[in-house]
Amino acid sequence: MKLSLDDIDYWKLSIADRLVLVQDILDSVLAETHAEPLAPQQGAQIDRRTGALDSGEMNGEPWETVRERLIAR
Repeated sequence: MKLSLDDIDYWKLSIADRLVLVQDILDSVLAETHAEPLAPQQGAQIDRRTGALDSGEMNGEPWETVRERLIAR
């Protein structure tokens, strides 16, 4: 018998466990898909952003800080 999402009481899971579940689902989707190559414009944008980060023009924020802020909402 196959379970549906309605059969799973995922609201009883902790936030951390739900995040792990979501990450596992995303990982499984990515494993089954083949990424299309980037368009030249996308590659150029990545290069611009990487250059801005490397030169200090743009500041980043550690993932831990972003995660804590999101969880606190």
